Amino acid sequence: MPSISDTKPLATFFVSHGSPRTLVDETPTTAFYKKIGEYARKEGVQGIVWMSAHWETPYDTIEIASNDPNPPKDFVAFVPDEIMDYRINSDAKLATRCHDMLKEAGFNASLNPTATWHQDVMIPLRWMYPDWRSCPPMSILSVNGRFDPYFHLKVGQVLRSLRYDKILLIGSGGGIHNLYTVSWHHIIIHKDTRPRTKPIEGYAKEFRESLNESVVKNEAGPGLGRAVCRLLRHPYFVKCNPTPEHFLPMIYAAGGCASHLDAGYVNAFGGENWEMNTQLNSNFVFGIKRDDRSFFVEDESEV
Repeated sequence: MPSISDTKPLATFFVSHGSPRTLVDETPTTAFYKKIGEYARKEGVQGIVWMSAHWETPYDTIEIASNDPNPPKDFVAFVPDEIMDYRINSDAKLATRCHDMLKEAGFNASLNPTATWHQDVMIPLRWMYPDWRSCPPMSILSVNGRFDPYFHLKVGQVLRSLRYDKILLIGSGGGIHNLYTVSWHHIIIHKDTRPRTKPIEGYAKEFRESLNESVVKNEAGPGLGRAVCRLLRHPYFVKCNPTPEHFLPMIYAAGGCASHLDAGYVNAFGGENWEMNTQLNSNFVFGIKRDDRSFFVEDESEV
């Protein structure tokens, strides 16, 4: 059996799941989802471990979804019929493997066999694997409600070795996620979140630039982990993300590529789109070879 040093690890991913309209409206973000699906098929992916922004656990706990296949799905507002027939390939064996790794590393981890799967996983999954029958076994990790970035970074670091066994680590959240500032009438009345009706504010431009630079100007490795954790101290972080639960899955995904063993691999911007004027759907891939252009996109931001 080949050693870890002889095996190419999979990349890890951060995806923004966007508003419920992302389930049906094509954007640069949905194009990124489809690229991940293509990558997964090409690489022979055997499983996916998600971190869900919509599942939060208290105190020092982290839970792992250990449902049998076809677990309960949360209602997706505005497009409720789009995923009703989609069967989720939840896998208790994969969940148990993650649980055991986290427990051994000192986490207060527990299995949850009745977890509800939310839209933050269902939306990208629907584009990655339009036919549910082709989807590999999966599990979900909760976000910890103390919102410590280093906690979530360590989760990714602990599960890093799964990448050598063809298991994807994906965090699902958002780049800028402030529901107090979004233009709700875009989705409620017009049923289209993509048109811009007011300019991007300076604080959002500045945070977006810092976010992208923290990822793409650092190689994979410990420096990446430090850079993304520092973003929670950015002067505009709280204005962009009043609560950080949508940001922490990115730190989990980066943690999966934050070892000194990841030196020499790079990270890439995977595209973005804005919704309802102020919500930024940022997407990144971590830990790809320097000459791998399969995820490369030009930064054509409105900023």
